[in-house]
Amino acid sequence: MGKLALAAKITHVPSMYLSELPGKNHGCRQGTIDGHKEIGKRCREMGVYTIIVFDTHWLVNSAYHINCADHFQGVYTSNELPHFIRDMTYD
Repeated sequence: MGKLALAAKITHVPSMYLSELPGKNHGCRQGTIDGHKEIGKRCREMGVYTIIVFDTHWLVNSAYHINCADHFQGVYTSNELPHFIRDMTYD
């Protein structure tokens, strides 16, 4: 049986990847990227060989399984990622 070596509240939003690419979102998640690197550094220093991430998406998944209809139409803006998922029309 192992022991808890480190606990952290982290993010893994897709904009982390976009933050590394040239363009309008370049650098927008640099603090997060640096934080992940620091977590990795600390884990390696402590000899951690297994990392477990408990992932919850209560905002993303809320109500999608019960809001059924024959047809949906509108303009979507993500409540979690509005800086790059916004004003998307759907029909």
